[in-house]
Amino acid sequence: MSDLSNQAIEYSMGQGGFQLVTATTLTTGPFVAITMIAPTTFTSITGNNISGSWSTATIPAGITLPGPITSFQISSGQVIAFNGTMNS
Repeated sequence: MSDLSNQAIEYSMGQGGFQLVTATTLTTGPFVAITMIAPTTFTSITGNNISGSWSTATIPAGITLPGPITSFQISSGQVIAFNGTMNS
């Protein structure tokens, strides 16, 4: 496997770290996934090939949204955002 493939696998497994997000302010990434730990409603989610109206959907706890996420904002709930770059 290439180094790039290994890095992608490591990111998807949380190797880049993660953060708890409970604030309703804009959170910027990059992120590789967001996991809901409480029922959550988003104001917005931006990233490559991410679309839709997020403000009308409440996503239940336990659901993970994978993808190249550049930023997001919640209007209610709590999430864990998995970093898309390694923190030293």
